[in-house]
Amino acid sequence: MTPAATRERVRCRLISEGDLAAVADLLCEGFKGRPRAVWEAGLERLRLRDAPVGAPRFGYCLEAGERLVGVILIIASRREINGVQADYSNVASWYVKTDYRAYAQLLVSIALRKKETTYTNISPAPHTWSIVESQGYTRYCSGLFFAFGLLSRPVKGVRISAFDVNSHQGIAEFELLRRHNDMGCNVVVAEDGGTGTGFVFRRYCVRGGRLPMPGMIALHVPNQTALVRYAGNLSRHFLSLAAPILVMDADEPVRGLRGVYTQARGRKYFKGPHNPGLCRLADSEYAIFGV
Repeated sequence: MTPAATRERVRCRLISEGDLAAVADLLCEGFKGRPRAVWEAGLERLRLRDAPVGAPRFGYCLEAGERLVGVILIIASRREINGVQADYSNVASWYVKTDYRAYAQLLVSIALRKKETTYTNISPAPHTWSIVESQGYTRYCSGLFFAFGLLSRPVKGVRISAFDVNSHQGIAEFELLRRHNDMGCNVVVAEDGGTGTGFVFRRYCVRGGRLPMPGMIALHVPNQTALVRYAGNLSRHFLSLAAPILVMDADEPVRGLRGVYTQARGRKYFKGPHNPGLCRLADSEYAIFGV
């Protein structure tokens, strides 16, 4: 921390709508590989979505004088756990300017202070894993499985269709599916014997080998059994989008599917009363900002 920084009054507060341009500036500075348009689009989605009562809409910032010098995004949501509503917050995109790094822990402490909330960190870089664990997080996902669904036989009579707000009103978790469809996710319904099962995916670039391969990462599935059962149908549907590889959270190779498992990426953590579970990435940074 420089002498100038020590003379300034630094405080942590909630991000407001009026801060969004400055927040985008900080995120572009801290995450140079992502275009500003992506941050602006994601922040606009956060502005428009309904956040749970009492939860931050955007997250928290560090303010020095009249300038923002740090930011941590919080994507709040609510889920039903054993018949009870539970609060979740995805902690995303944490950055503090170099001269103010001494205040970074203050930012984190305020953002993660609610004991009844389950906090998730779903995209920690490998060099930060030990830091995340020192903050009290527990690993709940060890890696990713890349399934070659085209090698799985499709279930006869099953039709995969894009989610339609008019045609699928009676389906389970309709509001979740509608919400993610509005955010630009790839939401599909497997119609099987008169029953519809909804899935939420996001386009994912599989990096490795000589050429990157397009795939779809599972953000929300009813259960892994359904994902395995319909993998052949889903991959053939996404073949029309040139993205037939199915990417999913996993702690080991997924039985019933052929593919590649890795622990080099995909590690995820939680802190709080409820383990989020695998392939439960709805209302997360992946949905809001893309992967």
